Amino acid sequence: MSFKLVIISPEKKVLEMDCKSVTVPTSEGQITVLPKHISIFSILTAGEVIARTTDKDISITVGGGFVSVSGDKVTILPEFGVKSDEIDEEKVKEAKKRAEEIIKNQEDNKGSALAEATLARSLIELKIAHKRRKS
Repeated sequence: MSFKLVIISPEKKVLEMDCKSVTVPTSEGQITVLPKHISIFSILTAGEVIARTTDKDISITVGGGFVSVSGDKVTILPEFGVKSDEIDEEKVKEAKKRAEEIIKNQEDNKGSALAEATLARSLIELKIAHKRRKS
């Protein structure tokens, strides 16, 4: 028994597949959705979504957003979403470095909102990439 998982960010459709389970970071803690799960709507927090089929796990790094479970469909609408095997660590490290420079050079020490968001995204992507590379 399975259900349809759809992950759509503002940039692109990140993933659409049939799953046996999906683990999602929410504002209330991490939840795992199984077939015939009760309907829920929750706030998605930045972290890792793990989609499981009978033969593989797929890891997706996501930003905040929303998750909806209804019937035989799970819809995740993150601020951003990247499959862990698509993360370019060198590119992420460069984005992190640029964001840190922008924040450091702000006179009011608050930094720009965009630089802070870029830094947060970079840190999450690097954490998930390193975690997946070790396993």
